[in-house]
Amino acid sequence: MQDVIFKVCDANKLEGEREKLLAIPAPFVTRDVESRIDPGLSLPNAKSVVVAALPYAPSPTSNLSSLAYGLDYHVDLRAILEEEATKYRDKHKCNCYIQVDSGSLAERAFAVKAGLGFWGRNGMVISPKFGSYFNIGLLVVDAILPYSKPLDSLESKCPDDCHLCLEACPRDAIGKPMDCISYHTQKKAKPSRDEICGQLYGCDICQVVCPFNATAKQNKISLNNILDMTEADFNVKYGHTAMAWRGHKHLLRNAQV
Repeated sequence: MQDVIFKVCDANKLEGEREKLLAIPAPFVTRDVESRIDPGLSLPNAKSVVVAALPYAPSPTSNLSSLAYGLDYHVDLRAILEEEATKYRDKHKCNCYIQVDSGSLAERAFAVKAGLGFWGRNGMVISPKFGSYFNIGLLVVDAILPYSKPLDSLESKCPDDCHLCLEACPRDAIGKPMDCISYHTQKKAKPSRDEICGQLYGCDICQVVCPFNATAKQNKISLNNILDMTEADFNVKYGHTAMAWRGHKHLLRNAQV
């Protein structure tokens, strides 16, 4: 199995997250806050939430996010959680619900609750082992499991004098998901040049500058390489990635912008 970390927390509502989720609208998620904080709405009689962290390699290019490289984590992480669910069903005779980016639950908030990491100033969950370079999946079960030891504090461990992510974001979008470059590269409406700031798909700027992440040398991918790419070329190079959900036309559109 890949280098995955599992943590477990209770399935009680995340009452402390309600106001924050109401105050900060986020793209591509339901506006029904109760379904984001209450596992019992995803699985009746939910008792425990198993949170999985699957690390990924940082993107080697600065204008294509890490989503554009490696296998689609939705497939990999779901397969890992399906395997875990089978073990729990066999041992506890329980029902299970799996979520990998496609459900309602606030995955990052449950990752913090389970002790996978802490909230970084950039809004990412930062793991002592992986930094912020990991994807999150949830396995909700209606059985009581041994809960993981939480972190000493759920407060951010970002140094008071570190504001690298705030200073590096070209759109001053930290804490404002609807202003994020990554959102603008993925939305259906055609973005402006000011909205995508030279990024082709996604954006990792606030992760790249973070001291908790190992820095990697990055180069920009040529716009001509994208503009000359056929749909068949795209499917060969990126069809296995999470970026494929938007497809060739979306990437071409952003390169043209």
